[in-house]
Amino acid sequence: MRVAVVTSGVEDLVAGLKYLHTKDGRKLARITLQAGLNVIGKQMQRDLDPKVKEAGKAVGNRVTIYRNKVTRAKVGFNVGKLARKVPFRRKRTSRGGIGIGPTNIHWYLSGTAERVRYGMKGGRSRKKIAETKGTTRPTGAMPAQQPMLAAKAAATSMAEVRAVMQRAGTRFLAERAKKIEKKLKASAESAGMNRLLKATGKG
Repeated sequence: MRVAVVTSGVEDLVAGLKYLHTKDGRKLARITLQAGLNVIGKQMQRDLDPKVKEAGKAVGNRVTIYRNKVTRAKVGFNVGKLARKVPFRRKRTSRGGIGIGPTNIHWYLSGTAERVRYGMKGGRSRKKIAETKGTTRPTGAMPAQQPMLAAKAAATSMAEVRAVMQRAGTRFLAERAKKIEKKLKASAESAGMNRLLKATGKG
């Protein structure tokens, strides 16, 4: 199961982005948003309890643009292709538990309801088999240790998020302007050479 802890309110950051109907506009939106989400992700990693710090390696982000609109800006655990590929080996607890890692970090952060173990035999029917035989084993509930981690990280780092987004956007636009200027210069030089060749009868 792929788990994501999502912060709300990220969509507010895209209110000022325009021209999403163009390729460069969409690229600008993606670059600026990912820069801001990276800041939130790093804050989440810093705020994560040292007991489960290792799971912070799987914090990532994803920006989805559909039909010229930013439909989702998401930051959290196991979000994005790179985050899901992070190698991690959980250490089993002294009580026989599976330990906390990227795939079940939500248990630790948000807590769980009362859980039950049904055993390993029976495949998809193991729950029904265990309940029929009365072999289910309660494993208890886990209280929330760090509820609202992502939302709190976003609130803490919002000033930095906006500053980083602005710098990323300005940098992209400056680089794009240089490329356009270079293309125009090359085009002008090419046109000048063609005129010269025609004037000398070589074109």
